[in-house]
Amino acid sequence: MIILGAYDGTLNAKDVLRYGLYRAKTTGGELKILHILDSGMLMDLEGMNAYESVKREAAVHLAEAKRIVEEAGQGVKVDLISVEGSLERELISYAKKNRVDLVLVPQKYANIAREAPCRVSVVPRDFSTFKVLLVDDEAAFANALSQRLNLRNFKTDVVTNGEAALAYVKNEAPDIIILDLRMPGMDGLEVLRSVKTTNPSIQIIILSGRETAGDREEAKKYGAFDFVNKPAEIESLAGKVKEAYWTKIERPAEEFIVAA
Repeated sequence: MIILGAYDGTLNAKDVLRYGLYRAKTTGGELKILHILDSGMLMDLEGMNAYESVKREAAVHLAEAKRIVEEAGQGVKVDLISVEGSLERELISYAKKNRVDLVLVPQKYANIAREAPCRVSVVPRDFSTFKVLLVDDEAAFANALSQRLNLRNFKTDVVTNGEAALAYVKNEAPDIIILDLRMPGMDGLEVLRSVKTTNPSIQIIILSGRETAGDREEAKKYGAFDFVNKPAEIESLAGKVKEAYWTKIERPAEEFIVAA
């Protein structure tokens, strides 16, 4: 599978890149990312100080894309292709000239599906429609993490023990759980086993500050989506949460196309 994505450095475009890496991993496909520099804007600015400023900004965007690929793209064949031009036109042109199976775009570019020669899927910019439950006996840590994820447009709730987590799941059915491994009473592995038995569609990310040999393997055996060590870098953890959600949805561009 050849997956083509758009990247212009915006937050939603970073989601496209992360989702493309996820899709390439899960399909064994290749990911090609068009890093777009708007040539029309550059022509308007040529000869002005702003021209060099825009080119420097584009270089920063490309460096950020490379960082995301290095962080989340292990084992994936990725081509970062820098082009000048209109993002929509360049994506459509590349998809037509090359054997592309799927185009991934930020939500604002959904209209390219009208002309693209293959399937187009949109990575939404709003992640507030799904529930994230944080389970950690360190209440201050969990609440601080909740606030930081809320600032990134996630909807989060916090409980501080395994029993409360199971009660929450029974009543609220969250989409994703970020679950501390070591807790007094019912520990994270017990919660993981119980939730996956009753609600297998809930994705669970294990968070651990005291990992011991075999923890990752056991968590994977019981169905954990991922295993992250504390202290977790917030952007990386937010990316993991989005990946966990992407296993549950795929949004065709037709849902977002603006009527002419």
